[in-house]
Amino acid sequence: MSNAMVNFLVHDMRLQLRNGIYYAYAFVLAFYISVLVFATEYIPSWALALFIYTDPSVLGFFFLGALMLLEKAEGSRTALAITPLSVHVYFWSKTITLTCVALVVAVTLALVAKTNINWPLYVSAIILTSISFIGFGFPIALKFKTVTGYLIGAAGILTPLTLPMFFALFDPMGYWAMLIPPAAQFRLFLVSLGTFEASGLELFTMLLVSALSAVALVIFATKALKKEFGRQ
Repeated sequence: MSNAMVNFLVHDMRLQLRNGIYYAYAFVLAFYISVLVFATEYIPSWALALFIYTDPSVLGFFFLGALMLLEKAEGSRTALAITPLSVHVYFWSKTITLTCVALVVAVTLALVAKTNINWPLYVSAIILTSISFIGFGFPIALKFKTVTGYLIGAAGILTPLTLPMFFALFDPMGYWAMLIPPAAQFRLFLVSLGTFEASGLELFTMLLVSALSAVALVIFATKALKKEFGRQ
C-alpha cells in the first residue's frame, strides 16, 4: 500500500470521526440491536438481512455524499483537485474506510442475532454491496451543492433503484430476478443468514451479478471523479 493511500486513509478516518459518522453508525447499530434483542418474536425471519442491507450499505451511500459535500464546503476538495493525488486513491480511501465500518456493523448484528451464518458468503455480500452503493454515491454526490440537498435528492434517486430488492423475498425466486443487482445482493444476505437456500448455480449467478455491478460502478465513479478533478 502506497504512502499516499495510507495518509489518505488516515485523513478519511479523521474526517469521518470529526463529522460524527461513527457515532451515527453506533446509534443505528444500537437501535437494531435493541430490536433484535427485545422484539425478536415480532419480526420476520428476513428482517436481519434487511437491517444489514439498509444499514452498512445504504448508510454508506448517504454518508459518502455528506462527506464529499463537507469537503467541498471546507474547500478541501478544490485543494485535492490541484494536487497530484490519484483519483483511485481518493476513491478507494473512502470506499475502504466506509466498507470496513459496514463490516464491523454487519458482523456485530450477525453475532447478536445468534443465527447460523455462511461467513464467507456473508462477508462477500457485504463487501460487494458496499462497494456498489458507494461507487454509485460518488457521481450522485457531485451533482449536489449542499448536504441537505443531497440527502433529499439522493433518496429520491436511490429508492426506486433499490425497490427490485424485494424480488429476493419470493420463494422460489425467479432466475431472471437474480440478474437484477439489488435483488441478487439482498438474496445473498438472505441465503448467507439461512433464511433461504440456493443452488450452486444460483449462488454463482448472484455473486457474479453483484461483482459485475460493483466493477461497473467503480468504473462509473472513477470516471466522474476524473472529470471533476480535471484528470481527463
